[in-house]
Amino acid sequence: MTADLHAPDELIAADGAQLLPSAALAGAQVRSTAEQVAGLSDFGRPRALVVVGASAAIDTALLLALLGDPPTPVVTGTTLPSWVGPLDIVVVLASVVDDIACAEAAALAARRGARVIVRAAADGPVAQAAAGSLLIAPAVTVTEALAGVARLTVLVAVAAAAGFGRRPDFATAADQLDALAMACHPSSEFFVNPALTLAEHLADGTALIIGTDPVADALAAYAGRALIALAGQAGAALPSYLAAGSPPILASAARTDGPTGTFYDPFADGDGDSAGQRLSSVLVIGPSAAGLPPGAGLLPLESLPSFGSEPVDPTRVPAAPQSPLAAALQAALPRAIVIGPEEAPTDDTAPPGEATGPAPARDAFGWTLSMMARIDFAAVYLGLRSGTRPPMDSPDGLGRPGSAALHLPSTGGRAAWSERESGSWS
Repeated sequence: MTADLHAPDELIAADGAQLLPSAALAGAQVRSTAEQVAGLSDFGRPRALVVVGASAAIDTALLLALLGDPPTPVVTGTTLPSWVGPLDIVVVLASVVDDIACAEAAALAARRGARVIVRAAADGPVAQAAAGSLLIAPAVTVTEALAGVARLTVLVAVAAAAGFGRRPDFATAADQLDALAMACHPSSEFFVNPALTLAEHLADGTALIIGTDPVADALAAYAGRALIALAGQAGAALPSYLAAGSPPILASAARTDGPTGTFYDPFADGDGDSAGQRLSSVLVIGPSAAGLPPGAGLLPLESLPSFGSEPVDPTRVPAAPQSPLAAALQAALPRAIVIGPEEAPTDDTAPPGEATGPAPARDAFGWTLSMMARIDFAAVYLGLRSGTRPPMDSPDGLGRPGSAALHLPSTGGRAAWSERESGSWS
């Protein structure tokens, strides 16, 4: 079943796996995870922070981008390094309930005397292997494709306890995610819906997500994973260091020449399979691209550039200085869409003429979570548009089968892939 992005009723009807309500639980995920890690005492600075799991590479890239320059090495992988010992901190991020690789990593790290923190299902081999370690079992269970905000919350909390940086304001970040979820609701006006406008742009061609600083580079990689998992759509992430030295790909992304009339069909009108690939370019503007260094802490809204969901206007003057790379990319890609800090919600209930107080501050952590949630929503909308099957672990994720608040019986909509289903990936 497919759906029109401009038809809210069709989108809701097509969402049999309840992925949209699951995406709206990002704020609840952050709150519940923050409560679970609230008791983390200061670990003292470790020799190394090791993150293990199938999703560890991208999750850790987001953490490193936020930290800037961590005081000790941060290592990631799908298995535990052989040198891990009592001086190290190990974070294990299970991707499925019976994640055997993570169970082995947790057990081995504990035997070697490392401090171990495990995010996994409450029951299963990983939980058994984590006996005696700190187990963070998700209280709000959604498919792991939509649990990136929870995993990053765990990593940031552990990094703060290890002395890598300050502990962010999780409550404020969760409130911002709630406000974003309201804006991304399918019944929200299309032209002000940050997820639908992004999804419509990505639907026009192959996604090319371009970063402009370390945080944006990590978000570009996160977007590529979200498009695969939730939209069934291939996309490419172009980090800032490659974008700065890749004029050919930028020229290809900006190409608008050739026949483009209303009735032009590249396959029927003679080009055939040689027709050029259409790229839907997205520029992700991060904190340092807006003139602030990574990990700069609180970023006042008035210091951030104004971003919308419309094609880039090269003549527009940003509200704050941008890096030369960000400015050059905006000028080189006139058809790209720019995503960055969304405007914080304002209190419109105050009496006319009465001040509502200063605008709330948004830090780099809260901004990153909001960007992750917007990308997740857009990927879900793309999947509904094309009728993509939901992830295999929908809707329970790391919870017990049927434990998710949004759990529906198998007749409630299009089911996720089953390992025993004919034609499944396995």
